[in-house]
Amino acid sequence: MNYTEAIDWLENISISFDSNYENYNLKLESVKLFLNYLGKPQNDLNFIHVGGTNGKGSTCHIISSILQEHGFTVGVFSSPHIYDFRERIKINSDYIDKKFIVDFVNDNYKYISKSGLSFFEISFAISLCYFRLKKPKYSIIEVGLGGRLDATNIIKPLISIITNIGFDHKKFLGNNLLDIAKEKAGIIKNGVPVIIGESNTLLNNIFESTAFRNNSKIYYANKTNKIYETDLNGLYQNKNINTAITAINNIFSFKINEVKILNGIKNVKKNTNLIGRWQTIKNNPKVIFDIAHNINSLELIFKELENIKSDIKIVFGTLDKIDQLKCLEIFPKTIKYYLCSPKTKRAMHLSKLSRKADKLKINYKSFKSVRNAYKNAIIDSSNDDVIVVTGSTYLFSEIKP
Repeated sequence: MNYTEAIDWLENISISFDSNYENYNLKLESVKLFLNYLGKPQNDLNFIHVGGTNGKGSTCHIISSILQEHGFTVGVFSSPHIYDFRERIKINSDYIDKKFIVDFVNDNYKYISKSGLSFFEISFAISLCYFRLKKPKYSIIEVGLGGRLDATNIIKPLISIITNIGFDHKKFLGNNLLDIAKEKAGIIKNGVPVIIGESNTLLNNIFESTAFRNNSKIYYANKTNKIYETDLNGLYQNKNINTAITAINNIFSFKINEVKILNGIKNVKKNTNLIGRWQTIKNNPKVIFDIAHNINSLELIFKELENIKSDIKIVFGTLDKIDQLKCLEIFPKTIKYYLCSPKTKRAMHLSKLSRKADKLKINYKSFKSVRNAYKNAIIDSSNDDVIVVTGSTYLFSEIKP
């Protein structure tokens, strides 16, 4: 297989779950066996494990940037990708080599074909083998879903981080925050310190009792109103920055340099090639893309929009998940919406979005494709307006210039 064929083959494998939950498959045994077959690459790496509901990817990349400013080479495995599979696996700002992916798929095709491994498990295994080859000082691993039974939970990290707890993937993780927190707390390992990004009185006991049972020190990110200079747009990033700083200051044994920390925060996108977070992709009118995809992250988006005085339009499409329609219940009525369905079998059907919007008396137009929704939002806007495209990572590839 060549690169295109290898990626197509990978992307036709079950992701671990789908819109109908027919392929729900969260377990550790399969990935353990595969990594044993690959020579246990996880045994050769220094890990930082990052879980939580929102902000995981940003926190991974902020920590990577700070560590790079201190002179270290850093690997990052994160998901999902926005338009290029290689976004998932990086050394500093460089995507994984295409040839490595091709060779990995060709070398392990027979094993994978018979194994029942998911797309996510294979992607994770590719990252570990790539990091073993490239030998970064630190390898930052983002949890895929939940924590306790996520494929990434086979690693023994130097530190575990839980950014926050919110509602997402309720089918798998539970219908209340306590159940979700228990699943997320599953990444807390014996003797491994843990950072909690956003303190919650109702949930802290779960984290503290889990840490106590595992003889793990627990640290809570400092609450501060300080605004940091950063190339990451969006005031909501301050929470992720505080979590990253808490991790750096409390865990790592190398000499911490305050200037290098600030430079790392300032140059996250430059150092890591992170995309999709309050990212301006066009001007006149200004178009912003953000991967917000659940109620908690969308609330942050709408909070951000309160600071914008221009007319605002939102292009919104999302996946068909339990309670996902509740996202529309927090839509401000003063904004015009362009509803659409992204090109994926997991997309929420446009008719479901439209019925909910009608019930809520939301001002909207509906379009069968993301591209048409985006084009019409542009047509309806003046140069001073702001268009936000959000709801799913799948939207970006359909509007990318």
